[in-house]
Amino acid sequence: MKALLKQLAKALLGDYSIYRVLQRGAGAGPAPMPPQAAGYVIGPVQRAEIEDCPDPVMREQAFYAGEGAHAYACRDAGQIVGLCFYWYGERYRPRGFWPLQDKQAKLVQIITSPAMRGRKVAPALIAASAADMAAQGFDCLFARVWHNNHPSLRAFAAAGWRRRALVVELNPLRRARPWRLRLR
Repeated sequence: MKALLKQLAKALLGDYSIYRVLQRGAGAGPAPMPPQAAGYVIGPVQRAEIEDCPDPVMREQAFYAGEGAHAYACRDAGQIVGLCFYWYGERYRPRGFWPLQDKQAKLVQIITSPAMRGRKVAPALIAASAADMAAQGFDCLFARVWHNNHPSLRAFAAAGWRRRALVVELNPLRRARPWRLRLR
């Protein structure tokens, strides 16, 4: 019966998505670095270095770098073990999920090497990259996280980000554009 109801709901409502939009403002102050992050080196990274990374999971992320993007790497013993990317301006505009103003950017991708998961790479990377983005003049940063992706939500919370909104998208009867509802 449950499976039948799911099929009926999908037929009527179409595909759906539920995201939490998170925010970090420049006035929020520095986020504390997790104690486990003391040995990490976090800073900007160029696309060429990502493309040369021996870890294939990290190499696959290189397309996020480039013009209109800021890329950051977390290194452990010299190896890239985590990456995050912020997009802004024209680079972000086609995505358009969340409206950005001048001096605002969206963290569009964060990834940790599978071997390093659970070692606080993500919160350290989020906190350090957000501090650098603020130093570069960005006054507000946003991220979108699937509503029940608890590891990511914990990482952002540990880095001092707060929930801004819940965005629900429904695509009933396979419309050309889904309905979008933003709940603050």
